[in-house]
Amino acid sequence: MKKTYFFVALIISMKIFSQEVTFNTHVIDENFDGPAGIFISDINNDGNQDVISAAIDANTIAWWENQPNDSISWQKHIVDNNFVGAIYVSAADVDGDSLTDILGAAYDGNEIAWWHNDGGNSIRWTKQTVENNFFDAHKIMAFDVDMDGDMDILGVSAGLNTIAWFENDGNYPVKWTKQIVDNNFSGARSVDACDLDGDGDIDLAGAALSSNEITWWRNEGNSPIEWTEFTINSYFIYAHKVHIADIDLDGDPDILGTAYSSGVRWWRNDGGDTLLWERQMVGSLNTAVIAWAVDLNQDNDMDIVCSAQGMNRIVMWNNEGYNSLNWDYHLIDNTLSGSWPLYYGDLDNDGDTDFVCGGRNENEIRWYENDLLTNIHDYDGSFIPKNEIQINPNPVNEILSIQFSKQVIFPLNINFYDISGKLMKTETIKSNNKEFDVSCLPKGIYFILINIKEKTLIEKFVKI
Repeated sequence: MKKTYFFVALIISMKIFSQEVTFNTHVIDENFDGPAGIFISDINNDGNQDVISAAIDANTIAWWENQPNDSISWQKHIVDNNFVGAIYVSAADVDGDSLTDILGAAYDGNEIAWWHNDGGNSIRWTKQTVENNFFDAHKIMAFDVDMDGDMDILGVSAGLNTIAWFENDGNYPVKWTKQIVDNNFSGARSVDACDLDGDGDIDLAGAALSSNEITWWRNEGNSPIEWTEFTINSYFIYAHKVHIADIDLDGDPDILGTAYSSGVRWWRNDGGDTLLWERQMVGSLNTAVIAWAVDLNQDNDMDIVCSAQGMNRIVMWNNEGYNSLNWDYHLIDNTLSGSWPLYYGDLDNDGDTDFVCGGRNENEIRWYENDLLTNIHDYDGSFIPKNEIQINPNPVNEILSIQFSKQVIFPLNINFYDISGKLMKTETIKSNNKEFDVSCLPKGIYFILINIKEKTLIEKFVKI
């Protein structure tokens, strides 16, 4: 029995330390007519991440409640079924009442709006229109643009070739003051916000489909804010999406771009007074529409996940390091027809990043469960609830505390492994709520293996 146990434990260790990512596909809704926008947020403040989506053909904004302790079961709630041409959705606490509100853009209705979360066991929503002459509205997001402590709104109008922001007056109902950033951004499709130049205020980046542009606007201050436009690239054919992220982890925010004909690229922020940008290739993917930079395999670098609408594909590029210039392509799914809206988050609370995608032609929303082993498993692979062992804090700098919620027989041996599988240290637990000094360990990902009655409990922690 001992030999079998050791062999199985060895297999588990090999699986963990290889950090290979696979995704299990689950259907959230197979009858949502034309999903075009999607987002992940904890709508009801229960500690679980829920899913929000906009259906362009059904003119509907809806959210799916993540059922406690069962992330494969979802309860659908309609927010609005008369939002004409609903194309984009996001979520934030717009009015500062600690409840998560929902924001949406209606392409055919030329409208951007938000729905106030009125609370209650079955959440009630009150619609607040921000702008109803925002032709071919394409995107809406909440961001504190003027850094005054309340949430403003950024909007993109494809029909007006406009990037605008709407200043929140801090009251309820909120009164919005429209501020134009650029009204000559031909075929505007996307905007994102961040302090790009490190001067302490919020700058913007955007994508324009008709002019094939990736652009950033420097915040020059003043009231109202003045903006200076800098074109990063004007040959990114049918540019559709920008995402600001520190892709090379050098402390400067970079820009990830997605274009229907040019695929996926990123521009490295090389600094300078007006910022220098060096274009980097990720991959060619026809009809690429949405891409996000996120660490999917928890190897401390940024990977990229992307949807390709016309190719019916969801793909991932694994960042292999080497200054983030080498990317390993992986096909995740090619069965979701019209793969379009895409977003990421930890839906099953297991410590890794999952994502959701909507199929415009399939009328279906799927979530992709990241199968990276980041929680406690027993030796035969069955899941042991995470609350049976508590490891705090995680990430940790100096002192790591381990506490069992169920009675175990002490003493127990505990082994610390690094991500390559190297045994770093062995300790003995003689009582519950044991503290360990891990300050001597280098920064990185580690795994704890504890043997209990022919079982191996495994937990990951990050040393910072």
